[in-house]
Amino acid sequence: MNGFDNEKQIINTINTVAFENLSTDLKNVLIKINNGKIPKSLSSEKYGGTDKADLSLTIDNEQYFISVKKGTGNSVHQEPIEDFIVFLKTNFEDDTTVFNDLRHFIWGDGTLDGKGDIVNRISASKYKNTFPLKVKNIQDYFDKHKKDLLVRFIITGAISNKKADYLFYGDINDCYVVSDDDMINFALNVNKRPISIGVLTFQAWNRNINGGNKSEKKRGQIQLKWGGLKEDIKQI
Repeated sequence: MNGFDNEKQIINTINTVAFENLSTDLKNVLIKINNGKIPKSLSSEKYGGTDKADLSLTIDNEQYFISVKKGTGNSVHQEPIEDFIVFLKTNFEDDTTVFNDLRHFIWGDGTLDGKGDIVNRISASKYKNTFPLKVKNIQDYFDKHKKDLLVRFIITGAISNKKADYLFYGDINDCYVVSDDDMINFALNVNKRPISIGVLTFQAWNRNINGGNKSEKKRGQIQLKWGGLKEDIKQI
């Protein structure tokens, strides 16, 4: 079942199945969101848009916005590198050297605009070995703004209209939930190897090292991944 179908199943189950007939896991999730109380009324609907929330959940007349994840190797954020740099320039210090290092890393072909020869494209691991000072420069910048970046990548998204109150992981039978505050506090205190922002790995969405038209449009995009999300949520 893909992510979209999983969301539809969650919404349909909440809207059509009596609370006492839900799976134990889903009951526990709903009780946790409802401050430890058994819900008296429930409803859910798809939440569209560019925010992190995938669905809205109304429990006892209180509305919550939920981000839904499942599977492994979870991507939590993607956007074009130039859009990301605009965000950094607008909200933090305007550091041209860092911004050019970010461009250089994401394109991975020796240029700042992705127009280098295909033969010059290299993997992330080779890049980190070849350009350790650029990697350190990026990591130092991210470390200074770690919490704000985590909130953007996990809670609000690139266009912040409605934040996700909770992250729901799994399906209607096997699921966990964590609040936005608890999630950020955990993400802040786990550090991965560079380049990372807390628990998140920062990478290019697709370097398309060997060329070809199918994945070329995916170049020039940043991607943030939360590996081991399911096991981490169990700890939070």
